[in-house]
Amino acid sequence: MQTIITQGVAYQQLLDDLRALIRHEMTTAQPSPPPTSPNTDELLTVQQAAALLDVSVATVHEHKRRGLLPYTKIGGRAYIKRADLLAAGTPQQRSQKPARAKSK
Repeated sequence: MQTIITQGVAYQQLLDDLRALIRHEMTTAQPSPPPTSPNTDELLTVQQAAALLDVSVATVHEHKRRGLLPYTKIGGRAYIKRADLLAAGTPQQRSQKPARAKSK
C-alpha cells in the first residue's frame, strides 16, 4: 500500500482531487459482469432434464404426457424450461391422491 502525504494540501483541494480521481476511475472502469445465477429460462432437452433430475428419459416423457411437466416443442423436439423442471418437484406442483376409505 502506498502512503499519501497530504501535508501542505488544503482540505478542499484534497476533496476536489479525490472526486476527480473517483470520477475518472468510474468512467474508465470495465463494467463488472452480472452475478452468475442459474438461467431459469434456459431450455433443456429431455435427456438433460432426465440427467438433472436423476431419472430415466421415459420418466420425463411420462411426466410430459400426464401434464405434470410443461414443455415447448421447437422443430419437432420437446424442450423443458429449467424453472419448470425445478418447480415440478415442489409440493405445490404435485397433486395429492385422495385417501382410500377404510373398509370394515
